[in-house]
Amino acid sequence: MAHKISSDYSEEEWGNWKWHVSHTIKDLATVEKLLGVKFSVEKRRSLEDTIRNFPMSITPYYFSLIDPKNFENDPVFIQSVPSAAELNFSCHDKEDPLAEDVDSPAPGITHRYPDRVLFHVSNRCAMYCRHCTRKRKVGDVDKTLSRDDLVKGLEYIKNTPQVRDVLLSGGDPLLLSDSMLEWLLSELKAIPHVQVIRIGTRVPVVLPQRITPHLVKIIKKYHPVWVNTHFNHPREITATSIRALRLLADAGIPLGNQTVLLAKVNDCPRVMKALVHKLVENRVRPYYLYQCDPAQGLSHFRTSIGKGIEIIENLIGHTSGFAVPTYVIDAPNGGGKIPIMPNYLISQSSSKVILRNYEGIITAYYQPEDYHPPKCGQDCSACNLELDLNGAAEGSLVGIARLLSNHEDTDYLVPTECDRMDRRKSGYDQIVTLGTSLIQHGKNSDRIYLMRLAAEETATLLPEMQSLAAENGYTKLFAKVPGDVKTLFEADGFETEAVIPCFYGGTKAGYFMGKFIDEGRKTEENAELLEDVLKVAHSKAGKALSFKLPRGYTLRKCTADDTAAMAEVFSTVFASYPFPIYEPEYISRTMTESITYYGIWHGQKLAALASAEQYPLEGHVELTDFATLPDYRRRKLAGILLHTMETEMKQKGFGVSYTSAVAESYGMNISFARQGYEFAGRLKNNTQINGGLKSMNIWYKCLKKQTK
Repeated sequence: MAHKISSDYSEEEWGNWKWHVSHTIKDLATVEKLLGVKFSVEKRRSLEDTIRNFPMSITPYYFSLIDPKNFENDPVFIQSVPSAAELNFSCHDKEDPLAEDVDSPAPGITHRYPDRVLFHVSNRCAMYCRHCTRKRKVGDVDKTLSRDDLVKGLEYIKNTPQVRDVLLSGGDPLLLSDSMLEWLLSELKAIPHVQVIRIGTRVPVVLPQRITPHLVKIIKKYHPVWVNTHFNHPREITATSIRALRLLADAGIPLGNQTVLLAKVNDCPRVMKALVHKLVENRVRPYYLYQCDPAQGLSHFRTSIGKGIEIIENLIGHTSGFAVPTYVIDAPNGGGKIPIMPNYLISQSSSKVILRNYEGIITAYYQPEDYHPPKCGQDCSACNLELDLNGAAEGSLVGIARLLSNHEDTDYLVPTECDRMDRRKSGYDQIVTLGTSLIQHGKNSDRIYLMRLAAEETATLLPEMQSLAAENGYTKLFAKVPGDVKTLFEADGFETEAVIPCFYGGTKAGYFMGKFIDEGRKTEENAELLEDVLKVAHSKAGKALSFKLPRGYTLRKCTADDTAAMAEVFSTVFASYPFPIYEPEYISRTMTESITYYGIWHGQKLAALASAEQYPLEGHVELTDFATLPDYRRRKLAGILLHTMETEMKQKGFGVSYTSAVAESYGMNISFARQGYEFAGRLKNNTQINGGLKSMNIWYKCLKKQTK
């Protein structure tokens, strides 16, 4: 096989990990040649469509594990070769399902749990796994993060003393050079409050040759370093991978394994038992069994929760306790890992609990009659136990632990005092004034947005915006300006991204201009998809459907009494947003300012809503915040909201209504095109929505009759 890949291959190169990396398999022709097959024209076309969206890259070693006689059902083939099913997106799929980008207070850092952080130190993988939860980043940048980015991540860890555990992830940290990895480990080891370093890697599975004596020697120098592998099937544990695991284990490096439950790969109790037995035989502790994340392109891999419970039922009691992984769901929107295990507690009373074992035997466990729990409830200052804290800091109680505490004066849980949510709030955009001009800026959208310009301030405003961008490290400036100052902005490096000819009062053009401090931000990795969305939207232009509500639905303006339901809808639909629209208090405050919200109810349930953000002085209104719950989509509710808001805003005398629609959303762009809105242009990588920076299409409709 190696000779088919490289004509000048020599035998000793198979043990060289760099040879495998430089000869990764990235095209279907090589796949066909190595398997000795020829895909049909239709299958090849569908696979090429998939590769354009989600690239392929397979190491020769991992490809060599595929059984060519039964490759369609081979677990290695399914995990590494693209499938047309990856383009079947579920309405529940998200680009960033775990909201890693939202919970990122510094480059490369995801801070979700109180005392530990995830440090994305590389965007490079040995191969592209088809079930990757970070498919949004695959093929985005096949390179290591810059040292400057890593330094910023290290600075955050140094300045956050509650962080005691750092997990290096990516990409794959072990694809870094030996020298870069050692620099990172040495920097982390020098931080006094960092007690544990972990490395998450799939290298022992797909590129075991990378585990060299020199690499192991480096890792060993910075103990305690834990290594978590990612074996999903017993076929992946080969003589070569066993040698790699032995090198790590013999160096005293603790090994764990995180398996993802994948349909048609390992969704079988016998397969999973064989896997965990092979792991513990090679000194690898099964750590987690993950429910497959709802990332875009993974729907065909996801199993029911019941299948995972069934697998765990077949492990507990049927094999060694340390061979049973914890089955978890990594909760969408950044909720963290939630254990989902079989129920063994059947019932309880004040004196005993009723339990069942793995065989189905039911038994009673009597609770001690003379036990009186201490009243301190984790109030350590009142504790009379001989507890030596050994200088450990006493952290504040959070979440369920706070409810369980006796000394905390609370009997309800509202997670507003949540470090993770506070970190998110710190990233929300701020609206401030520079002179009398109004700007919005924040790290989530990584930009400055000039919302309202006092034209006479242009000369002083431009350097002030540049200074603010440099101070915060923003990579884009964005401004809405009239034509008479357009040339001043162009001279400063701004370029026009969209134009609305009737933006001011229905008569004067408005220019949406962007200045890219980082030229890389101009690149739209999904440009082909964005063009297709626009093409489809244009094909529907003017073909508005009925604006009649379905039976059982009502539409009205939202009030302060609706804010809790509104926040719930927004939090369900948007994984991230520039403003705290998940908070009823914030929504209520905006209602008193310039925003009118409209909602559609199905019975008593709020199913969809949107808002009209009004600028009377400028004479325009932005129709935005369109959010429809998944169960109510494809009922044209967004179109009905749009028609209602537009009609009322025209009656109020606004000259133009416009919107910025997520450019990759077929539904929203079609809705505006159907109702006669015209395309003004696209703002590239402009706004943080649903866990990532999105390009936004600008659509507009002049509400006043234009005169020549």
